[in-house]
Amino acid sequence: MNIVTDAENAEAGAKLHPEKKTIRLEAPGLGAASTWRHMGPGVAAAMTGIGASHIMHAPTAGAQYGYALLWVIPFAYILKYCAFEFAHRYTLVKGESIMDAYHRIGHGKGNWPLWYLMFQGVANTFGIAGRTLGCAAMIWAAFPFLSLELWSVVILLVTVGILWLGKYAAVEAVVKALIIVFALSCFIAFFLQAPSPGEYMSRLLPTLPPIGAALLFGAMWGYFPTTLEVAPMQSNWAVDKKSGMVKVRDLRRQGYEVELAPNYMRNYFTLFKRDMNISYIISGLTGMIFLIVGAAVLHPIGLVPSSREMGLTIARIYTDTFGAWIFPVIIAGGVAALFSTVFTYYDGQARLVEESAVRLRASLDTPERRKLIYRGFQVFLTAAGIGIVYGLPNPIFVVQIASFVALLFSPVLFWLSIQSVKRNFKTPEEMEFMPSKFMFAWAWVGTVGLALISAYVIWIGWL
Repeated sequence: MNIVTDAENAEAGAKLHPEKKTIRLEAPGLGAASTWRHMGPGVAAAMTGIGASHIMHAPTAGAQYGYALLWVIPFAYILKYCAFEFAHRYTLVKGESIMDAYHRIGHGKGNWPLWYLMFQGVANTFGIAGRTLGCAAMIWAAFPFLSLELWSVVILLVTVGILWLGKYAAVEAVVKALIIVFALSCFIAFFLQAPSPGEYMSRLLPTLPPIGAALLFGAMWGYFPTTLEVAPMQSNWAVDKKSGMVKVRDLRRQGYEVELAPNYMRNYFTLFKRDMNISYIISGLTGMIFLIVGAAVLHPIGLVPSSREMGLTIARIYTDTFGAWIFPVIIAGGVAALFSTVFTYYDGQARLVEESAVRLRASLDTPERRKLIYRGFQVFLTAAGIGIVYGLPNPIFVVQIASFVALLFSPVLFWLSIQSVKRNFKTPEEMEFMPSKFMFAWAWVGTVGLALISAYVIWIGWL
């Protein structure tokens, strides 16, 4: 019996030596280098969060209401945790996208989960337009020779161009570096400007939102840590990463028998949890710091980010702290953070529509038709986004509307994550990675909690 070892080179060995019928996959290491190498889907999900929520919602909440809404951020992260964890867990253990589970849940029932995702994708046009307006507002703050609307159109077209040319890898390193600099600037500003912990730590206990804060309150629940459609997006990214059983299923489809090292899945599971937890904690702390700095710098002078002046107002948090020299650094970092969310959603949302469509109609599952669906939806996003940009050129307001809509979609998407894991982990190997009763209870609290918050926001907004 011929055996190929080394999990990193197994697929390459299979292609080079087709006579080999059995492949042994060794477990990945658990050291720092291996942890870094396997970071990916969790970081990608965090990148979608460190954008509109952190740069637009958090400073606005701090500037307008001080620390009154600070508690929402950690509670939103806690409530939504299992939705993202279950989606990634599903792909790691089952070796397929969680959208396959959605398809099974809807089988014989009109495939409603897939139609729901596609409808959500259309509704998310407001979200992409809002993020684009926010990114454009940051650019306009430094380069006002084009209007906010024209800068938005440029961003939309550049995003599509990069995706269609497959050139994002060429700019990814620069974007990530700028986001890191931006986040570090925020942390430094926090340590230089933040009041004593006693002034804001007491605001980590839940309280009713201030009068007039209904839309922003709902928006923060919708966008922190990010929107829940990122859960199936994250699952698709995990498939691309070929972690855990994804690689095993791929090799078996090629006709190979796969032999797994005893701790193969256990080590992959450990790395997945590290990826998610590290990214989640950093994203959550960053969001809280953005709000605290906004409350410390902008709230005392009554300056609230709004309209096309949003970029200038947010930049003032840092220029008041460090001086005028940091203005280009903050603008570049803010543009990078918001552009990364525009790009990620353009790709992720189009892939959700593509994956839904090919499961709804098998005849669409060809490379040419997949490409047509993917790019066609991006053309729709661009056209609809331009319409929203010119019809409602107010970044903060558009993103708040989009965020509240995302909150309304959340309970059903959360329920789908729970059912996907609960109904599809059946073999002894899969049952070993079934979430505990505590985690299922936590997930149900999140689902019901988001539904109740949605109803509450509608109620107080109606009064």
